Amino acid sequence: MDDEMKNISSAMSDDEIRAAAENIGSTPFVNFENEDKGNEENKENTGYTGYTDYDYSGSTDLNERPCKTKKCVFKKIAKFIGLAACFGAVAGASFYGVSYGLGKAFGEVSFLSTSDANIEQTTTNALTQLGVSNLVIASTNTTDAAETMGNNVVVDVVKENMASTVCVGISYTITQRDMWTGRTSTYVQEGGGSGFIVGMSDTEIFVATNNHVVENAEKITITFSDDEVVNASVRATDPDNDLAIISVLKSEVSDETLLGLKVATLGSSDDAQVGEMVIAIGNALGYGQSVTVGYLSAKDRTVTYENNEMKLLQTDAAINQGNSGGPLFNVRGEVIGINCSKYSDESVEGMCFAIPISAAVPILEDLISREIVAEEDQGYLGVSIADVTETLAQLYGLPQGVRVQNVVEGGSADKAGVYNGDIITAINGVSVTTSEQLKNKVNSFKYGTTVQITIKRLVEGTWTDMTLDVQLMKKPSSN
Repeated sequence: MDDEMKNISSAMSDDEIRAAAENIGSTPFVNFENEDKGNEENKENTGYTGYTDYDYSGSTDLNERPCKTKKCVFKKIAKFIGLAACFGAVAGASFYGVSYGLGKAFGEVSFLSTSDANIEQTTTNALTQLGVSNLVIASTNTTDAAETMGNNVVVDVVKENMASTVCVGISYTITQRDMWTGRTSTYVQEGGGSGFIVGMSDTEIFVATNNHVVENAEKITITFSDDEVVNASVRATDPDNDLAIISVLKSEVSDETLLGLKVATLGSSDDAQVGEMVIAIGNALGYGQSVTVGYLSAKDRTVTYENNEMKLLQTDAAINQGNSGGPLFNVRGEVIGINCSKYSDESVEGMCFAIPISAAVPILEDLISREIVAEEDQGYLGVSIADVTETLAQLYGLPQGVRVQNVVEGGSADKAGVYNGDIITAINGVSVTTSEQLKNKVNSFKYGTTVQITIKRLVEGTWTDMTLDVQLMKKPSSN
């Protein structure tokens, strides 16, 4: 190799070598030729970023001039050209990788049904269409932008579902007392969140959101995707599962907006796969609907919220303030989660959470159908109860739920055949794990209503599932 270099070098004149070196152009390395300006100024002139400077001649002395022989200079030229070739190879591989990833993620796979037998072939065709050559010449390609967008599954999901998502605005009054003067002052605090349409009746539109979005709200408004704003009200809430249904009267909505509304398609979080792409739409920071994209990071993450443990989906799609209550979609445009929270810490990034839609659906259905019951008309079960927490369940081998400590004689539970020691796990198919959940659930029904309770009973040493129909009695007076 040295002999070849020597032959090539001897074949070039000094002027040719000098011209070749000048044609290379500036490099990101310190110019050691300029000794008068000093080392620090050289760093500024060359975009110095803190990397260690060194001389390619092999010396680590920063004050040493680089060699000027034909052979040495030619080696530098050859090395620089070699670096450029290496960069070209790496860049080419990178562009190919990006192209493959884009094809894989955004190929023509939008809204394929789960029964489509040609998914693999369709994906292969999409990769072919979004190949390396197309990506490289994208800056000069005259492909219609609308056609390109049509191949983007995220754009398709957003287009199809923006009409089912809403912005939730709230306001409430805060009263403060001055500790020095004793005077009180009040002011109106405004906030907001997100929601999505889960049902409609002849007279109402039902929007799902988080309980913490509307909790303590004195006024609630809904902003639809066409920017029409209407008043709304809370229909029912489930604080323990952080879910709420708010409703809008159709008579309050313009005909044009009504025609454009869509009920969201609910998917299955149970069938969702870790690693699949997800799309969040929500009212981030109150600026209006915006879109973030990420992946399903994990399932069944146990998160404690206000002393209540919840099993949630984890995603790295950005969930910011105002996103709470908004939908988390899969690439088929199905809601698989309800965005609710994130970890916020300097050492944490991309840990956001959503309530699994499979767990939320029976609760939302119950909240929609739940009758608003005055306190004096609330149903009564007739039991004294205690929580069987996850810790107690593991320690004593008990099912998790609400344990019946005592059955009131002649009460609803007694007449239905509930025994002391039974553990209540659900009412009308909706899971209950705490005493508070059970009370709220029972009190949401008017007395005289028959509900189905699910219990676990110890039968010959085995915990056995049973369902009992219970007709609720009137809640006794507190007097």
